[in-house]
Amino acid sequence: MKEFEHHPNRYNLVSEKMNKQFSPKMICQRWTNILDPRLCHDSFDETEKLYLIEWVKKYKIQNPSADKIPWKTLILEMKDKFGKLRSENKVKNFWHSKQRQKGRNPSGINHDISYSPQYNNGQESSEIKRDPKMEIPALINLSK
Repeated sequence: MKEFEHHPNRYNLVSEKMNKQFSPKMICQRWTNILDPRLCHDSFDETEKLYLIEWVKKYKIQNPSADKIPWKTLILEMKDKFGKLRSENKVKNFWHSKQRQKGRNPSGINHDISYSPQYNNGQESSEIKRDPKMEIPALINLSK
């Protein structure tokens, strides 16, 4: 990469130099997300996490019709503020994992082991039918 650093087709040239073992796209992705020596691979600290979350919330409030978040802008702002360059993948993965966590219960685990979708016929109902084989008395009898 140092040899072709300023060349517009650097990923193509690197691919050719490697006898096309990897596509230019694969080389580009690996460089920008993993190998670039400027990247910080440490975990986000709490101030970075809060900044990222608040930045996205503020962006969504200011741009309610926008369906995409300008990750590159956020990454550059975080680099200026915290002095650490993060890959776009790392920032997006953090954000999307936080979004998934919001949709679950706090532990993310369904503790009701007796629930089985096959007994509800795929229907949403106020009463959950339970698999009788998974009820506590049935399970206790199995262990004897």
